[in-house]
Amino acid sequence: MEKETYKDGGFYKEKYGNVSVGYLEEDMESLQPVRPEDGKIRVLVESGYDCRRGTSVSWPVLYHLSHLRANLTEWLPICGTERVLELGADTGQLTAGFLKKAGSVVCLEESVSRSRILAQRYADACNLEVYAGDPWTVLDAFTDGKKAFDWIIAPGLLSEAERYFSCPYPEAAAVKKLKEYLSPEGHLVLAADNRFGLKYWAGAMEPHTGRYFDSLEGNGHTFSRQELLRIFEKSGCEDVRFYYPYPERWFPAAIYSDEYLPKAGELNHNLRNFEGERLVLFDEKKVYDQLIADGRFPEYANAYLCVAGPKRKEQAVFVKYSNDRADRFMIRTDIVKTPDKKEVRKISLTGEAKEHVERMSRQEQALNEQYKKSPVRANRCRLEKGCACFEFLQGKTYEERLDERRKQKDYEGLLKDLLEFKRLLWEALGENLLPFSKSGTFVRMFGNPEFSRAYEGAAFNNLDWIFGNLMETEEGFWIIDYEWTFPVQVPVEYLLWRALHLYLHSREDLQGLGLMAQMGISGEEEEIFALMEHHFQLWLLDGTATISAQYLATAGRTIRLEEMIKEGKKNRIQVYVDTGKGFCEEESFWVDTEPDKRGVTHVELLLPQGTVAVRLDPAEHTCLVKVIQLLGELGGTYPITYSHNGRELEDQGILYTTTDPQIVVTDLVAGTGRLYGELMIEELHPGTAYACMHLLNRVRNAERLYASAPFRFLKRLKKTAKFRKRRIKA
Repeated sequence: MEKETYKDGGFYKEKYGNVSVGYLEEDMESLQPVRPEDGKIRVLVESGYDCRRGTSVSWPVLYHLSHLRANLTEWLPICGTERVLELGADTGQLTAGFLKKAGSVVCLEESVSRSRILAQRYADACNLEVYAGDPWTVLDAFTDGKKAFDWIIAPGLLSEAERYFSCPYPEAAAVKKLKEYLSPEGHLVLAADNRFGLKYWAGAMEPHTGRYFDSLEGNGHTFSRQELLRIFEKSGCEDVRFYYPYPERWFPAAIYSDEYLPKAGELNHNLRNFEGERLVLFDEKKVYDQLIADGRFPEYANAYLCVAGPKRKEQAVFVKYSNDRADRFMIRTDIVKTPDKKEVRKISLTGEAKEHVERMSRQEQALNEQYKKSPVRANRCRLEKGCACFEFLQGKTYEERLDERRKQKDYEGLLKDLLEFKRLLWEALGENLLPFSKSGTFVRMFGNPEFSRAYEGAAFNNLDWIFGNLMETEEGFWIIDYEWTFPVQVPVEYLLWRALHLYLHSREDLQGLGLMAQMGISGEEEEIFALMEHHFQLWLLDGTATISAQYLATAGRTIRLEEMIKEGKKNRIQVYVDTGKGFCEEESFWVDTEPDKRGVTHVELLLPQGTVAVRLDPAEHTCLVKVIQLLGELGGTYPITYSHNGRELEDQGILYTTTDPQIVVTDLVAGTGRLYGELMIEELHPGTAYACMHLLNRVRNAERLYASAPFRFLKRLKKTAKFRKRRIKA
């Protein structure tokens, strides 16, 4: 992009479209060199790259260009006349969320290279200024103590403070200094990774040092909730509210608060190691459920977003983003607390999604007409300033009801509740059920499945008739969210399958109870409905590469505890000794081994008095074991014979297709005190082991065939026939 350079009020400035970048020095590159990835990011920005299409998948590209980065702060209640300062703006990951709402936005970024990328990225903006260089020097220079900001957004301030303030409490000093630029009613917004975030206990690396457990050990630049409270206290900040971005602060899908904490079962997207490998020492979802039940989620949330400043009459207590989908469906859901109530609001995030939001009030009327002869009602909805506003109902969702049964292991009661849900669904659709036929809209949304039987379905459907959206209150049953309501006929059994499928997905303990069959859905129907759901999700995405899909393409390895234990046991042999009681775990022990340069493992075992037999388990996986020698010692050494549970491969060794390979010695001479062994142990992939076994079986069968009397007779007969044929020709 062409740039215009000029001088303005002590700053050298470059112009990119409508946006200027100001510097205090004529040549700032020497102060802040270009980072390696900046060139690629600049090229992508200039080409208008859309990260949602996923054509250039890498961690730096996601970090700088994913639209989900702005989810951290886009929801803040910034209004059109307010001035926003973004300190440490980087390449503008959060900036887009402010530009569409604020009167003016000023971005400060130390790196000149990244300041230019930011300006190019938003060159069409008419309310943006960018400044580069030392943030504190530049801030003093362009404000001159006269310009106060209504919002200061500084997500990286705490982790960078010690670079600029050499005092006992650099973070508090940085916050105190920044407050000087706030208006009396202004708000300061900071972010931090939680030192005790659950992901660090589970095996994620500290993001700044790239080492395991550094955060828990007090290294790096992470902060506990108590540390943050002390920083705010020392800096004189009052009215600080804590928010909890989930899964973390890079690509948050939800923002919780102390007034609206997560419920059990909600936190099930915990693998976010885009930048490198991580360990997985336990199931974070299950641990989160325990922390939630114990009221300790705020202590172990992975990240904090802190907002300091006076409370407003309307305050968001929960935010959920649904913007990892097609433009026409990109919305945000807020739970807003007002002086006298809570309210649920759905807000369009794109111009294309406005119709989707406005349609919800019409859907309420249509659904209530459909449900008029049933005990179910659609949650009341009104349109206000382009938002769909719903009542915040108090009650218990059907999902919570089922989970209570599950917790008590009352499976009979759970099935009874499922059958009641089925009855409610059929009653709600009632007289609207007609013989099902595939329409053009159905095929576009769900594909073209072949059904093996006839179905019924309503012509107008809320596809999200799921347990979490059906709430029981003092007034009866309510469908609280009906975003996915469309004029399309689907089999009513698909709606039932969808509700149960989504519920069972993260509840492994229920998956063997045959609940689908007991609800009247066959295995064949499960497969058909799963294909319909797959097509439906693709239709909602409309080509969007979700963050989950991009995670699969970019993430580092996830090393699970089971793998580490298996690897740790790789060079160990388990030894069982029989002293007359048989082989048992209580009389077994492990021997650590290390193959020599030739790959030979040497074993020397001291045998308890009275040992009559020994069993060696050379591995815990499929393998090939070659026994070079086994010797017993009794005033000298003698060779030992053995049996095994594998298959002989002649000179190659013993092939084991079991994960419990065994070598059993039963002919020990009485009084033998030691056993010596030399083994070669090679781990095999199970597929390789089974292929070798299959080939070996074919060879053995062929050998038996060749050695059989009928085959020998046929062979002699064939030779005789050939001899006579030659004589006739002669």
